[in-house]
Amino acid sequence: MVKKFLALLLTFGLTSMVFAQSAPTASPAVAAPAPVKKKKMMGGGDEQGIKKAFNAVATAWNDGDAKKVASFFTNDATLINPMGQQGQGRDGVLQVITNDLTGPLKGTQQTFTDFSITFVMPNLALVDCTANLTGMTAPDGTAAPATVFHFFGIVVNRGNGWQARTARIFAFLPAPGAASSSPTPGSASAAPGAAGTPTSGGK
Repeated sequence: MVKKFLALLLTFGLTSMVFAQSAPTASPAVAAPAPVKKKKMMGGGDEQGIKKAFNAVATAWNDGDAKKVASFFTNDATLINPMGQQGQGRDGVLQVITNDLTGPLKGTQQTFTDFSITFVMPNLALVDCTANLTGMTAPDGTAAPATVFHFFGIVVNRGNGWQARTARIFAFLPAPGAASSSPTPGSASAAPGAAGTPTSGGK
């Protein structure tokens, strides 16, 4: 009886060892991948830098410095003023502005106000603003009233400060039956090239 018990115990022990060796071992825990950091989207933009550039354009215009005004346009800029005069490239823009500052708009003063700036990218923005022109002379030689134009442009910063890539300057037509507060392009009091003034606004 004892022998049978020992034999059974030995058999049970050997069987346990076999199962223990053949049992699959647990796989080591795999570390979870580190979370991927999302790149921050660049928001906002340099509104103050754009306004500063427009102020510099106005200063150059008021000094009668056409070349300085044109320097605020990119080499591939386009300009259309209220009279429909077009400038292609910086040289073309310079010609339009030079014609203004040595002609009917000589001695005029310009300011830019009422800015609305929309950033498409941190270095590219759409700009709407008002170009205010004073110091014009009417055809009869008397002082003409202040003229208001609307400036719309695309401005970029390619590493050389803010410059105008596209500039469009125009005057709004008065509503039917309403008196116009400022001359529309082509009217007697709107000197040819008046569009050029807001042109200077194209930064």
